[in-house]
Amino acid sequence: MKKNVFKIFSIAVGVCVSGPSFAADTVALWLFDEPEWLYPSHTLDSSGGLDSPMVLGLGGTLTEGKWDRALSTVPHAKVDIPDHGEATASLDRLTIPAGRTQEPLTWHTANFAALMTGGENHLRKEVSFVNPTDTDLNLGDFDWTVEFWLKLGSSKKGEGVIFEIGSGPRAENEMVTRLTLDAKSGYFSFSNAATGKRVELRSAAKRLKVGVWSHCAFTYLSDDDALTLYVDGDSSESASIEFDRLPEGKESYVSIGRDGYWNRPLEGAIDELRISRGLVYAGSFEAPNSFAPAVPKIELSKGVPLRFGHDAPKKGVLQLGSSKHVFWDDALLESSEGISFNTRQPKYIERVVEGLLGQVRKHLTVIEDEQGMIRIYHGVADDYLGIRISHDGVNFEVPDTGYHWKGDKNVVIPEPAPLGRPIIDPNGPPEHRWKYVSGLEGRGVYLYTSPDGWKWMRHRTAVLPFRSGSQSSLYYDEQRQLYVGFQRTGHPMTAGGGTSREFVISETADVYSPWPVDPLTQAEAMKIAETRPLRYPIPWWMDNGPLTPGDFSVEMPTVFAPDNEVDPGGSGIYVPKAMKYPWAEDAYISFPAMYYDYEEPQQPLTRRILYHPSYKKGSGTMESHVAVSRDGVSWKRFMRPAYIPMDTYQDREIHQIYMSEGMIRRGDEIWQYFYGQEEYHSPAVRNKAGNGIYRAVQRLDGFVSADTPYDQEITVMTRPFTFDGKRLELNIDTGALGYALVGILDEKGKPIPGFESDNCVWINGNYIAHEVEWLNSKADLSEVTALNADKMRHSTLDISNATVSDLSKLAGKTIRLQFRMRGTSLFAMQFVE
Repeated sequence: MKKNVFKIFSIAVGVCVSGPSFAADTVALWLFDEPEWLYPSHTLDSSGGLDSPMVLGLGGTLTEGKWDRALSTVPHAKVDIPDHGEATASLDRLTIPAGRTQEPLTWHTANFAALMTGGENHLRKEVSFVNPTDTDLNLGDFDWTVEFWLKLGSSKKGEGVIFEIGSGPRAENEMVTRLTLDAKSGYFSFSNAATGKRVELRSAAKRLKVGVWSHCAFTYLSDDDALTLYVDGDSSESASIEFDRLPEGKESYVSIGRDGYWNRPLEGAIDELRISRGLVYAGSFEAPNSFAPAVPKIELSKGVPLRFGHDAPKKGVLQLGSSKHVFWDDALLESSEGISFNTRQPKYIERVVEGLLGQVRKHLTVIEDEQGMIRIYHGVADDYLGIRISHDGVNFEVPDTGYHWKGDKNVVIPEPAPLGRPIIDPNGPPEHRWKYVSGLEGRGVYLYTSPDGWKWMRHRTAVLPFRSGSQSSLYYDEQRQLYVGFQRTGHPMTAGGGTSREFVISETADVYSPWPVDPLTQAEAMKIAETRPLRYPIPWWMDNGPLTPGDFSVEMPTVFAPDNEVDPGGSGIYVPKAMKYPWAEDAYISFPAMYYDYEEPQQPLTRRILYHPSYKKGSGTMESHVAVSRDGVSWKRFMRPAYIPMDTYQDREIHQIYMSEGMIRRGDEIWQYFYGQEEYHSPAVRNKAGNGIYRAVQRLDGFVSADTPYDQEITVMTRPFTFDGKRLELNIDTGALGYALVGILDEKGKPIPGFESDNCVWINGNYIAHEVEWLNSKADLSEVTALNADKMRHSTLDISNATVSDLSKLAGKTIRLQFRMRGTSLFAMQFVE
């Protein structure tokens, strides 16, 4: 079934997984280009042919390879297996089942180097292994080629296994096809239990040298039963041997570097193991270059340097240019006494997609494409990725993508990868303009690329080799020239012993290669646990057992976490929904889904009892906060009022709110979308008809404002800066009875004549882009001054010269702004032409 799904995935949808193409058909290609630090249980991907991942065991490590990295049978650093943890961690030894001779696989027996298996089904298995005996990995009576790069180690202890394919159960019989190398003699041995044949190839002994990489290729011509060995492209030796496929087995397996008992380790390292159907080589050849797929060389777009990052200077003259500045904090202000910064909730909320009765993931992404179409991406049946589209942002259609799956016709990625955020990337070639980073099954986080957001290609090596527990945020930061992602870690522990849901940050300048990670040893993780509560097991990569990667731990900096000083116990960041704000520089914004957990241990029974089915609730509730940052690393979260609170929306009581990734601008409005559920988290009562997608309409830049009190005037001053442009515009709301005045000061803080705050035309009203004016000190205003209120109202005087707003003569000079405000909310300022 998995094989058929792959064929549909590649042909019907026009979506594919990346990999090189060859004259012969590649069956599998393991590059071993995962990070050198790769933890046991984490995935080794096939980069060509079948999507046939393996996992690394305690009996193997990655090392420097011929081309990038290679598989070695040097064991992983010694780990003391913890004595407690979740049952899925497989920390306890198991008794040998009746009729078997081998102890079931646990961390105590996971001493393989690299493995795929259809057996060991008592374990958590979230990596979809193929059944090797049901594929052309099962070498038999057909033309095939096996090739790899080999480097012998200095120790010559005897026979070691290159690979072993078995019908299974593993180590319960000898129904295997096996390739071995005797490091002492330099002899290769190929055996096939289906025919009972075995052959030795001895000529390579003179060609293989310790510490030197050699290309080895075996070709099999079935009509002649001829097996030929090539070393570095030269035909070294041929032998006659019959091969037949092994019987298909439900517990079939492939082990690389060790046999099915985890014995006979290969003395050396192996790189780029490729198995092909057909003869790749029919005579001597030049040893090939790397088979790794080509990665485009891209020049990263560059924005202005961060002005307010944590390492930016706090003093000196800012080069503001014509950048918009949003007043989400006091970063631009030299003095801010009397001002408060507060959340501003959306202007209104409406439901745009009614009850979603099918399988729909609540983690959404909204994006406007190059033609102005609004798209919402979300998970559908079996966690495939689907799409909805709209011209007006209110009426959404379900397009027919040509791929239909379990009643859904809008599938764009037909494999379980619904937890990412599609973006339009300013970098890279047109065929990779769209990018998407998502967890796939439980096997890792992968990069997908697309020319249009409809047809996607998965790049086969995980960019982050951890099991992903929630949606991965992604954006490109042109000011830092980095791709930035946020990933959930479930390793931290609450004070009550529950899971503290937190998010770590991942950053890279190379989005295609594995992203940087600082791995933790067991001792390092234990040291962290002395000052920061962590759940067991430690190391955390053991938590899902030896055949499924561990979740993210604390290898990367934690940037979103509950604040124990203000958040109630058992709170969690379910997902942060973080992005770089598109319409102002130095501005990052997040809408974390905040979870209140009824299950939290050590809380009063009066709270925990709410989880009882009789209350018809569930495990907790969710609301959306807003958090802001100047660098995407250090964040300030606003707790109250909640940005999207738990409330009644169009006659539905919503108990869970998940803001979408992304936002849409239409004129002076920003449209956001969220998934709202009447159900509680892990609900006692299901009500899919109560689920929906909502649109929240916000004013431009309106998420947080700098507010002054109603009953007194407050004066604040900015830091010194230079600007480009002619006019100053403010996004401001004074209400009916408030006002604002703006003065321009020189570098020393002295008012510039003509632009004093006392000379500023009063700002009174609600404006998105109000042009600040001052009375024209050079004009004769005597006639205007003489007008009383009644005459002013009916005056026909030409006052076009009475005010000025042109600041051209100040452009490029160091100035400060002075704001005098009362009962006012200031959102943003910008100098424009």
